[in-house]
Formats: sequence, structure tokens, C-alpha cells
Amino acid sequence: MEDEISREIRDILLALALALAALYAAGGGSAAAYTGFGNIWAPQLALLAVALILSRTRMLDPVLRELRGVLTGFILAPFATFSAIIASLLWSTMFPQTPAARQLTLALTPSTPVEYLLYIGLTIFVVAPAEEIIFRGIVHEKLSKIMKRGFADVVSSTVFALAHLDLSRLGPTFVLGLFLAHSVDRARSLTPAVIIHAINNTVYITLLFLSSSTFAAENLILS
Repeated sequence: MEDEISREIRDILLALALALAALYAAGGGSAAAYTGFGNIWAPQLALLAVALILSRTRMLDPVLRELRGVLTGFILAPFATFSAIIASLLWSTMFPQTPAARQLTLALTPSTPVEYLLYIGLTIFVVAPAEEIIFRGIVHEKLSKIMKRGFADVVSSTVFALAHLDLSRLGPTFVLGLFLAHSVDRARSLTPAVIIHAINNTVYITLLFLSSSTFAAENLILS
């Protein structure tokens, strides 16, 4: 049992280390790197590459790659997104966005319809799959093997929030993580988590696009 716990923790740390290394190597180690539209793609594509490689190793249970739980994803998505937005608004009153987080928010605000569509494509086909493979497919599932699933939901969501390396994003990211972990528990697939994550980010980007950048920078926090 002790050897199993050590192996699962080692796998979690390795996956997180590779993910962070990919982001830093591609220039995404800080919000300052996201100063142009083109600069946003490289770190996320690097993260997706690492996630896809890890998904073909023993780290990811093949069962989680199966396409199921689509309805679960679409049912939970509105609740997850609404909860994350409320958490974002409440959290921003207690912990105002840091300059780095505000810079990231402004960088993710589309300035044209074409840019808006490209950002949506990025979050649906790159960001959501990559982060779900790593944080739910590996981190959450490994934790679920060494602790009760309810507790694993909380711990994995905490890891997910902390991995964003910004106090001003901690609260809403943690709340979203709880829904994502729960969806995987219910469906035994990453499909609903990817759907929820993609819808949440799509709504966030849409709100940024439709609202003033000043309001968005001060009140909306990407989770």
C-alpha cells in the first residue's frame, strides 16, 4: 500500500512538473508572456502536446478516454459556470486581481470577431482537453486511488487552483475544479469535464468580448 501511494504521488508530481516545464519552455511562465495574440497559442499547444503524450502512458486510465457522459457535461456546465462567475465576483472583492492577472485578462479580451472565434477554438480544442487530461485524468484519478473520492475532489481542485500560480484566481478556479472532478467521478470519462471546461471558458471569453475591458479586468477572473 505504501509503495502504491508513493507511485501515485510520484506520477502526479511528474505530470505537474512536465506541464509546468512545457509552459515555461514555450514562454508561458508568466502572465507577462501573454502580451500578444500569437503568444497565447504557443504555451497552450506545448501543454497539449505534453498532455497527449502522457495520455498514452500508464498514467492515464484508458477508460477515461472513452466518449461518454456528454449529457452530464451539458447538464453540469451551466451550474459550474454560474458558480465560477459568482465565485469570481466574490473573490475579486476580497483579493483584487494582481497586475499580472489583470494583464492576462486584458490579453485574453478579443478585440475583433475573428480574434473572438480563434480564442473560442483555442479553449475548446486545446486548453480544455490539455488541462483535463493532466488535472482530472492524472492528478484527480491518482488521488482517488489513495483517498476517498470526495476528499480527492477537494485536494485535486486545490492543486488545480494552485497550479495557476495566482492568488486572485484561486477561489473561482477551485470552485470550477470541484464540478470538473465530480463530472469525472459520475461518468468515469474525461468527456464531461472537457465540455464543462470549454463552456466555462467560452462564456468567460464572451463576457470579456461583450463588456468593457476595464470592468472585465477588475471583476472577471478566468477559472
